[in-house]
Amino acid sequence: MAEQEQKIVATLDMTGCFCPEPIIRISEEIANIGLGEIMEMLADDPSAGSDMKSWAKRTGHELVLVEESDGVARFLVRRTG
Repeated sequence: MAEQEQKIVATLDMTGCFCPEPIIRISEEIANIGLGEIMEMLADDPSAGSDMKSWAKRTGHELVLVEESDGVARFLVRRTG
């Protein structure tokens, strides 16, 4: 599915926050969206990429997109459970 076809229903801006806060917050916030819906998270913590990949594998949520621009990583996560 092309990115423009994916409707982001919530954004969590975690820029300026460091491990483990982004993972704790997305774990809490993803419960507020429906199954199959997509949440966007922004983070500038250098460990956010590896943390998000581990978190997605552990929780079963789908990491749809990971991209970085100007030191800020953008993650799109589909809630699966």
